[in-house]
Amino acid sequence: MLDIDGTPVDRDRLSLLYVIYNARLVRHLRARLGARWPAAEDIAQDTWVLVARRLTECRVTDNYAFAWITELARTATLAHMRGTRRERVTDFADFEASGLLPSAPAAEDEALANTVILAMLDEEPTPLGAAA
Repeated sequence: MLDIDGTPVDRDRLSLLYVIYNARLVRHLRARLGARWPAAEDIAQDTWVLVARRLTECRVTDNYAFAWITELARTATLAHMRGTRRERVTDFADFEASGLLPSAPAAEDEALANTVILAMLDEEPTPLGAAA
């Protein structure tokens, strides 16, 4: 566990959530923003900063975390549209070097994660109480 703004961060879980959900988050934001879709990447970045800060508050499993992430994206979107986002130049290399932000996943890792997710979606649901 590492600290960001005095809050403990589970770097492995943050990296996993990023790999699983970043592309989906950007697509979600582009769809929601309509004509303002070019801001989706910026809002996604702001969202991941919020995720890192509030990861200890996430009480759902990683499979169901997207709804929680989209709530944070809504907060980031509102801040962005209101112009209340703090415009600071941040050297993210310092964060990455100190271990506060995960490095970008390799393309192979992201492709593997997407393949696993698609395979999970193709599986037949198991009835409650029945072992797979």
